[in-house]
Amino acid sequence: MSTPTSATRSRLMAEHVVARQQRDSAPLGSEEYRLACEEIARIEVAIATAEEPAPQAAGPQAATPQAATPQAATPA
Repeated sequence: MSTPTSATRSRLMAEHVVARQQRDSAPLGSEEYRLACEEIARIEVAIATAEEPAPQAAGPQAATPQAATPQAATPA
C-alpha cells in the first residue's frame, strides 16, 4: 500500500478532530459516545493502514507448519 497523500492524511486528521469533539461533547456511556468512539477507531485504523507498508508475501513454506520430527530417546 502506498503512503497517503498529504490531502488524504489531512482529511483523516480533520475527521479525527471532529469525531473527538463529538465524543467529548456526548454524555459518557450514551449511544452518541459509543458511535463517536467507533468513528475515532475507524479513522485511526484508516490512518495506520495508509501509513504502514504492505506486508511482504511469504514463501509457500512459511504458511506450511513444520511436522515435528521424532527425537531419539536419550539414555538417562
